[in-house]
Amino acid sequence: MRFWKSWIVTQKDLSVFRKNKYVLYSLVAMPIIMGVVLPVIFIFALDATIASPQITHEMALAAANQIVNIATMYLVLIASILPSIIASYSFVGEKIEKSLEPLLATPTTDGELLLGKSLAAFIPCIAVTLIGAAIATPIIDYWSYTRLEGLILIPNVFWVLVICAIAPLSCVMSVEANIIVSSKVNDIRAAQQIGGLVVLPLIFFVIFASTGAQTSIWLLIGVAAALAVADIALFFLSKKIFQREEILTKWK
Repeated sequence: MRFWKSWIVTQKDLSVFRKNKYVLYSLVAMPIIMGVVLPVIFIFALDATIASPQITHEMALAAANQIVNIATMYLVLIASILPSIIASYSFVGEKIEKSLEPLLATPTTDGELLLGKSLAAFIPCIAVTLIGAAIATPIIDYWSYTRLEGLILIPNVFWVLVICAIAPLSCVMSVEANIIVSSKVNDIRAAQQIGGLVVLPLIFFVIFASTGAQTSIWLLIGVAAALAVADIALFFLSKKIFQREEILTKWK
C-alpha cells in the first residue's frame, strides 16, 4: 500500500470539507457544546452538591472525580458522532458532486482509496475532540483549584485512557463503519441515518459510565482492546465489500 496515494485522496477530501458549511458548523459546534457547555453544567451541579453542610471534603472530592470522569466520557461522543456527518458524505458526496467516477478511475488500490477517505474523516474529528478536551480541562481545573483547596483534577489516569485510547479508537470505528455505509447507499440522508446507528453502542457505553457506576481502569483497557480489534476487522471488511464497478455502473 502506497501511503502517498492515500494522502492525495485525504487532501482532496479535506479541501472539500472546508467548503461545506454543514460540516464546518458541525466541527465548530461540537467542541463548544462538549468543551464549554457540559463542563459548566457539571460545575453548577458540583457547586450545588458541595454547598451542603453535610458534605465533607472527602465526599466533595469523590463527587468531583466522578463528575469529571463522566464529563470526560462525553468527549467520546464528539469522536463518535462527527464521523456520521463527515464519513457518510465520503462516497455519496462524491457522487452528488459528479467527482466520483474520475476518483474511482485513478490508479489507486481499494485499500489506498479507503485509507485516504478514512484519514480525511478521522483527522478533523479527532482534532475537534482534542480541542474540546483542551477547552474543558482548564475550565474544570480552575473550578477544582478554587473550590477544592488547590487540587487539580485533570489529567488523571481515567482521562488519559479515554482521550488517548477510547476516543481515537471510537472515532476510527465510526469512520470505518460510516465509509462502508457510504459506499453502499446512494442517498446522503440515508447514509447519515444508517451511519448514525453505529454510534448507539458507544452512546450506551457513555450512559453506563454516567449512571454512577464506577468505571474501572481495567474496563477501559478492555474496551480499548475490543475497539482496536473491531477497527482492524472493519477496515478489512470495507476492503472486501468495496466494489468499484458496482458503484460506477449501478449508482444513479
